[in-house]
Amino acid sequence: MQISGTFLTSKVGQRIALLLLLAAIIPATLMTVLSNQKLSEIITNYEHQSLVEKSRNHALTVFSNLIFARNRFEHEVTSHEHIEDLNDLSVAFALKNVDIFQSIIELSPSGVILHDNQAKPIPQTVLQSLDTLPLNAINLTTWLNKDRSASVNFILRQAMNDSVFIAEVNPAFLWGETSDYPSDLSICAYQLDNKAKTKLFCSSEYSKDNQVKPSPLNNAAWELFLAGEFHDKSWLFETKRLSPISQTHLKELIGSKAYIGVALLSLLVIALLSLIQIRKTMVPLEQLIKGTKRIAQGDFTSVNVAGHSEFSELATAFNGMSAYIKRQLETLQSFSSIDSQIISKNDIEQVIQLVISRMQTIAPDSIIMIAHLEEQSVDEVDCSCTVAGHDALTTIRLSLTPSEIEGISRHQQGQVKQASITSDLPHERVMAELAANDIWVYPIFWQGEICAFISVGSKTTLDDNSPNWPEFRDLASRIGIAIATNEREQKLLLEAQYDNLTGLPNRILLQDRLKLAMEYSERTGKAMWVVFIDLDRFKVVNDSMGHTIGDTLLKELGNRLLAETRDTDTVARFGGDEFVIVLSGDAGENIQLSVLNRIMDTIAKPITLNEHELINSCSIGIAVYPNDGNNAETLIKNADIAMYRAKDLGRNNYQFFTQDLNDKAAERMQMISLLRKAIAHGEFTLHYQPKIDVQSNIIVGLEALLRWNNHTLGNVPPNKFIPVAEEAGLIIEIGEWVLKTACKQMVTWQQSGINEILMSVNVSARQFQDDNFIEKIKLTLLKVGLKANNLELELTENILMDDSEKTINTLNSIKSLGIQLSVDDFGTGYSNLSYLHTLPVDTLKIDKAFIDAITPNTEKAPIVDTIIHFAKNLDLKVVAEGVETIEQVHYLKKQDCDQIQGYIYSKPLTADAATTLLASGKKLTTKHLKLVNNTNKPD
Repeated sequence: MQISGTFLTSKVGQRIALLLLLAAIIPATLMTVLSNQKLSEIITNYEHQSLVEKSRNHALTVFSNLIFARNRFEHEVTSHEHIEDLNDLSVAFALKNVDIFQSIIELSPSGVILHDNQAKPIPQTVLQSLDTLPLNAINLTTWLNKDRSASVNFILRQAMNDSVFIAEVNPAFLWGETSDYPSDLSICAYQLDNKAKTKLFCSSEYSKDNQVKPSPLNNAAWELFLAGEFHDKSWLFETKRLSPISQTHLKELIGSKAYIGVALLSLLVIALLSLIQIRKTMVPLEQLIKGTKRIAQGDFTSVNVAGHSEFSELATAFNGMSAYIKRQLETLQSFSSIDSQIISKNDIEQVIQLVISRMQTIAPDSIIMIAHLEEQSVDEVDCSCTVAGHDALTTIRLSLTPSEIEGISRHQQGQVKQASITSDLPHERVMAELAANDIWVYPIFWQGEICAFISVGSKTTLDDNSPNWPEFRDLASRIGIAIATNEREQKLLLEAQYDNLTGLPNRILLQDRLKLAMEYSERTGKAMWVVFIDLDRFKVVNDSMGHTIGDTLLKELGNRLLAETRDTDTVARFGGDEFVIVLSGDAGENIQLSVLNRIMDTIAKPITLNEHELINSCSIGIAVYPNDGNNAETLIKNADIAMYRAKDLGRNNYQFFTQDLNDKAAERMQMISLLRKAIAHGEFTLHYQPKIDVQSNIIVGLEALLRWNNHTLGNVPPNKFIPVAEEAGLIIEIGEWVLKTACKQMVTWQQSGINEILMSVNVSARQFQDDNFIEKIKLTLLKVGLKANNLELELTENILMDDSEKTINTLNSIKSLGIQLSVDDFGTGYSNLSYLHTLPVDTLKIDKAFIDAITPNTEKAPIVDTIIHFAKNLDLKVVAEGVETIEQVHYLKKQDCDQIQGYIYSKPLTADAATTLLASGKKLTTKHLKLVNNTNKPD
């Protein structure tokens, strides 16, 4: 194969060639070095392990010989009950153990040799240690003779005759014959004493001249542990090679000259194959590179690569990509022009013209019509249409029915249909008149609603899967965006500056109007008023009649405020049930005061909603510019403070801002801060006010009433701190404490024998709306050990009038526990009597305001009579609260009221005082009533 061409002049080709050569040379070199090192390591380890095995095998052989010799010695010596003549024993040894023992010696306990069978002298140190030897135990002892030869002996001290026997082991038996050892190895045994070694045996002696260099190839050792079996020091067996293997010899064994030749030949073959592969790679790659450069210059000419390789497939894909990029580039340019038009001018007609122009470029033979849905009524949808290429039909108007529009919108990906001059759809008839046989209709949506549609006609057959449709859909989406952007700008303008519910200016627009009013005031020198309006008890309407009625009420009141102000004034909804009015212009103080009076009057006018007549009132705070603030935020804040002052003064009035009101606001914040710590500091207490059965004068229940004594504020009345606690969101925690404390007190009374009374606990609206309210009640009853039928929960009428599913479910859950339910302050809310009888309540509690009406008119109190008879018809108990006179008691008894609660019987008592009252007897006599009436006045 001829290798030629310019591919090697390429930096990529040169780099690939170099990398391929390096990829061959580096692994080959590394493999050679590593294999040489690895083989050397294997041989070294093998040789060393071989020497270790030889040392180990010889040591185990010696150990086995020692075991055998000890057993034979023990057997022969201890088998004689009495030895009269050592010669007899020696003869026995000679006959049986000639190869095992070399001699035997008998010694007296003092170390005197009694019999000596030609034994070698015994070292004095051995003789001196005989009396320390254990009885009937064989010990291994080794010592050096005078000729420096080692003597291995077994010593036995018998208990029978207190004599000692020493038997020397035959070296030939123990170590074997030196002729049996390999001639190229020296195997030696040493006794170890700490770091010192005592030579016991060597298979061959060698001089310093033939000593080998210590290395794993030439030396190995293995230690024989004797302390466990023979109570002697360990022996070390060393094996040394007399004819060492050198590293140079190893390298000669490992190395191979042929390897270098094979490596070089391999490199040459690799180089040749690399060049061939580089050429096959780089030539098509050069073509693709040139094609890529042409694309970068805007030239989308095809790339030709011969053959059927992957590069030819890549060239085909590249050409397809080039064509796709060309079309996408043209599409993006068109989209850019359209998007620019949408952003800059938002001219819908201009956007439609740009879309049509691009569609004609993609499908030049098509008939294109775009219909924009403009006006819609119950029976008709009016469309403004643009037909491409027909000046007479540039803009025509068509009318379709809502059902026809719905039929178009049903096919969200577009639909291919046949055009007919007799079609019921006007846009299809237009396309058929323009000689279209098939049409593709595509709806344009925005936020789920159809806002336009496109009809594309063709004289040839159209397909639902045409490659043009995806781009047509993208172009159509631009029309939808342009239409929606135009509508959204109008909507955002309204949403950004006007309230969605009332249509009044919101806070953002209010800030702008306030700034303009302040500028005008500075120019003219006339004061400008900021009027902050808050509806009184609007939450009652929401809670009792629902948010829908509340929203309707807010819209109606917003319209009334607009009607009572001038065009130069600004009426804004600040949030919730709060409105702000900016009174400016040329009006003087008297005119502005008259506006305030008209506002009070117009809000007070009755409003009939959902068959209910509502009478409203409002609290108003006024801040005056520039005296009460020099910016919008300060003026609104100070007007808000003044409004709260109006509420504190009984609502339904207006107040101007003063510094005293600032102090009042600070006091309110202090109260909230102190309330947060009241439970932890033990500042809350409960007082208990009895409920008396009207007929029997017996105490049948007590109502738990919260009291707060703070070290800074002193005794704070409940009507002062409870509303603040509700506003600050602290009432849930406080209410839980009240429930738990009251239940505990009830259990205490029951344990002291006071039974058959009912503990009543008030529940706030926020407590009742708590998702965990039922579980908290269950947990409290379980912890304190109170039965549910001893507990009554008092709920305000407004809570019960919320006819939501959650309210009904909560009430039913409470009743299922066995707890009684009472409607507190009945008659003060917006009661739906037909709805009340469906609620699972047990008691109606008449508000004190109606009880007070009995005193001046003891003959007739209509509201009280009505409530009692209504309750009796519903089989409910009636409790009258706030009873203070004998006349009221007699009247209630006459009207068949069930229970009475008030100062006529007792004011709220501490737990100890209530305990004393209950312990003294729960029945109160008429005489006691008269005494209480004369002496016990409300505090």
